[in-house]
Amino acid sequence: MTQQKNTPRVTALRGVFLLLLLILTWVAMTRLPLFDEDEGEYAEVAIEMASSHDFITPTLNGSPFYEKPILAFWLEAPLVNLFGAHPWVFRLPSELACLLWLWLIMRFAREFLHPHTGQLAQLFCASSLGVVVSAQAAAMDGVLSALVAATLFDIYRYFKTGRAALIPRVYLWMALGFLAKGPIAVVIPLVSSFFFFLTEKKLSQWFRAILFWPAWVLFLLITLPWYVMQYHLMGQAFIDYFLLRENVGRLVGTLQGHTGHWWYYFPVLLFIALPHTTLLIRSLFKGIVERNKNPLLRFLLVWFISVFVIFSVAQTKLPHYLLIGLTPLFLLMGMYVNALKNPLWWGGVAVIEWLLLAILPSKIEAIKAQLHNPYISAMLSRTHDVFNNEYYVWLTIVIIATIILAVLLRFVFTYTLIESTRLSVTLSSHILLLYLILPAIANLQQQPVIDLARYAKQFNQPVVADNRMPSFAVMLGRPTQNRHAQQGELVFLRVDQLADYPQHQILKSEGGLVLLRVN
Repeated sequence: MTQQKNTPRVTALRGVFLLLLLILTWVAMTRLPLFDEDEGEYAEVAIEMASSHDFITPTLNGSPFYEKPILAFWLEAPLVNLFGAHPWVFRLPSELACLLWLWLIMRFAREFLHPHTGQLAQLFCASSLGVVVSAQAAAMDGVLSALVAATLFDIYRYFKTGRAALIPRVYLWMALGFLAKGPIAVVIPLVSSFFFFLTEKKLSQWFRAILFWPAWVLFLLITLPWYVMQYHLMGQAFIDYFLLRENVGRLVGTLQGHTGHWWYYFPVLLFIALPHTTLLIRSLFKGIVERNKNPLLRFLLVWFISVFVIFSVAQTKLPHYLLIGLTPLFLLMGMYVNALKNPLWWGGVAVIEWLLLAILPSKIEAIKAQLHNPYISAMLSRTHDVFNNEYYVWLTIVIIATIILAVLLRFVFTYTLIESTRLSVTLSSHILLLYLILPAIANLQQQPVIDLARYAKQFNQPVVADNRMPSFAVMLGRPTQNRHAQQGELVFLRVDQLADYPQHQILKSEGGLVLLRVN
C-alpha cells in the first residue's frame, strides 16, 4: 500500500485546513435556521421537555413522541434551559459528537496505521458532504456515527489483543447508541464483527465476547430503565410505534414514502463523499484488491459492506443512513491518498461542481414547470429571488479564490501540486456548501415558515397545524395543535391542504405556506 510522503510543513498545513474547516462549519451552523422535518422535530421536543421537566416521555406539540429514543432530548433539553432555543443549541451535541468522531479516527490511526493517515482521514471526514449536512444537524446521526466508530474500533482492539477488559467498553458504546438511535447501534457492530471474525477464523473469540455476561449486565443497566419506564407509562402503544413501526417497520416496509431500488445507495455514496468521490472509488478498489495483505483492510471493508448491504436490503431508505459506514472509508482514503497522483482528478471534481452550481437555478425552474404539487411549485416560485445575481457573484468569487489559493500554495509556499489542488478544492467545496447552497435551500424552504411564525405571534392565540413543519412551533414559541380547526381559529398549512377548510380568510401566504383563519 502506498504511503503519503509527509513533512512537518505538510502536517502543519493540513492541521490549519482542518481547523479552518471546523471553524467554518461551526459558524455556518449558528447562522442557518432549523430544517424541517427532522431538525424541527428534535428542537420542539427538546423545548417541550425543557419546559415540562418530564425526562421520560418526550412530546411533540403536546402529544407523546415515539419516533426517536431519548438520548437526543436528554442532551438538548438542558442546553435549552441554559442557552435558550437557538439553532446552534440544538446542533451542539452533534457538533461535539463530530469532534469526538474525528478524535476517535486519529486515535485509531495512530495505534494501527500512522498519524498522517489519521490526519488525512480527519480532513476527508470533516469536509465530506454527507458529514457536513447530516452528521452535524440537530439530530442523532453524528452521535450515532461516533458511537458506532467507538464500538467497532474497540472490537478491532479486542481482535488484536484478546483483552477481556475491552468487552464492557464495547457494550457501553452500544448501549449509548441504543439510547441514541435504537437497535441499529447494536445490529451493525454485531453483524460486522461476526463476519469479520468468521473470515479470520476466530469465531470462538467472538462468541467469548457475546457470552460475556457482565457486559450484558452493563448494557441492560444503561438501556432498560428508560425503555421499561416508557412502557410502564405508555403501554403497548410505545412498543407498537417505536420498536415495531420505527425499527422493524423500516426494515420490512416503506415509511413516509422513503424507499428506493436495491442500487439506491450506489449513487448516494458517490454524492455524500463529495468532493472526495474519485479518491473514495480508487481507495475502495485498492482496498479490495489488497485485502489479503492486512487484517485491518478486511476489517474496514467488512464494516462498510455490512452497513451498505443492511441498508440496501431495508425497504425504507434515506441517504444519511449510510453515514455510520463512512468511517472505514475515510481511513481507506487516508491510506491510499497517493493512489490519485494526478491533480486533475481533484480539479475535475471542482469544475464539475462549479458547472452544476451555475446551472442549478435554471434546472430548478425547469423542474418547477413540470410539477403538479401546488406546495412545491409555490415554494420553487421564489427560485429567481433566491438564486439572484448575488448568488452568481459569490460563486465567481469562490472559484477565483480557489484558483488563487492553489497557485499560492504551489508556487509561493512550494507545496506539491497535488497537495495544493486537493486542499484548495476541499476548502472551496466546503465554503460553497455551507455559505451558498445551504443558505439558498434554507431561504426557499424555511424562510416562509419563519416569516409566518413571526406573523402569527402577534395574534397571541393557539395555532392549529400538523407536524410536517415542526420548526413553525419552535419559531412561534409555543406548541401548535395537531387537529382539525374550529371556526375562528388560526391554521398554519400548505397550499395543497386548503381544501380541508373551504371557508377561510387568508391572513398571510408565502412560499406555498398559508396562515389562515377559519370562517
